[in-house]
Amino acid sequence: MPKTESTHRGGPLASVLTAIAAVTLAVTLVAAGLAACCARPATAMLSQATSAADLSPYSRGTLIDLAVATRDYTVDGIPREDVLEAIAAAARAEAPEVLADSDDPAIALADAPERYTLTEDALSHLDDVYAVISTAVPVLIGCAIVALASLIALGFLAGRRRVGNTLIAAPIIVIAAFAALAAWVIVDFNGFFAAFHSLFFANGTWTFSADSLLICMYPPDFWIGMGAIWLATTLAASIVAILVGIAVKGRATRA
Repeated sequence: MPKTESTHRGGPLASVLTAIAAVTLAVTLVAAGLAACCARPATAMLSQATSAADLSPYSRGTLIDLAVATRDYTVDGIPREDVLEAIAAAARAEAPEVLADSDDPAIALADAPERYTLTEDALSHLDDVYAVISTAVPVLIGCAIVALASLIALGFLAGRRRVGNTLIAAPIIVIAAFAALAAWVIVDFNGFFAAFHSLFFANGTWTFSADSLLICMYPPDFWIGMGAIWLATTLAASIVAILVGIAVKGRATRA
């Protein structure tokens, strides 16, 4: 009868490595969904489907272009001037009345209502978003590296069966957590949205009127779509991890 690897092999150090691998793998699976949300195509696709052109002085095509430019500001860190110039170009083409009293578009837009431009409050919020993303990226990359290293070390110390169990358990926990969050979104999207923002931003810094440029570019349906992309990507990555874990366990059993 073939021998199988003991799940108790490796002692306390293996238990520590298992915990580290499970936590960092779970974080990495969640980060995969975040990366998909931050991609330019995701912004363009969802803006095309959801932008509130009926509330804006700008056309849907212009709102899409501005949404992508704003995404570049908050994710890639392009200069603020580039975003404001894109808005000024849109205003010259589609809302010239807001620029009529000034020869300098930057000055005119600085005093324009929020439905025409990104106000200082909106830009400040976008700066906060950039700070969160730019801080999180190296941490999440570090988690992915630690997850891989700890799984490899766990394989040498405790065997492939332990690695397989970890690869299965961590994504199952992630899937269960996302299922609970999805249920919350379905029951109370506004409550979830407020709670999520309160984790990263001060109260009052992320609320804007329905016809503001920021909300017309990114209405509630946009964020529901982002949540769906995050869920689908993390779910797909979790399924891949589970399948790899099953394969690794199978090889350990046959060894």
